[in-house]
Amino acid sequence: MRKRKLMWSFISILAVIGMAVGGWAMHQHQEKQKMIQIANSKEAKKVYEDFLKAKDSKALTEDGIIKSYKIDEEKLSYNPMGGLMVTVIINNNVELDIGYNLIENDDGAYISAYYTISSELSKLLKGRNK
Repeated sequence: MRKRKLMWSFISILAVIGMAVGGWAMHQHQEKQKMIQIANSKEAKKVYEDFLKAKDSKALTEDGIIKSYKIDEEKLSYNPMGGLMVTVIINNNVELDIGYNLIENDDGAYISAYYTISSELSKLLKGRNK
């Protein structure tokens, strides 16, 4: 009788732990989907494209250094100081990337609080400007 009661207590504890871990995993998945939705929104893409065109006037054309970009969804994360950290890969080359910290304005539009450019991309862009 005592062993049976102990076994049911143990099973109950495991069930509670399992539900907690499952709930946490589900929450993480929902947060990741929310980050992907923000990073791929029209407002966010406007931030990326405006910046790319400021750095390379022929960006997103065949004549530009920057021909295409894609969002690295695996690297999306929230900044503890606020905002969403997004890495944009240029021309499908992981060595060429730009990091943005997207912050939402009061009007719902996004801005980048700061950005980082990989050294390889920086060299390419400086070579074009000479």
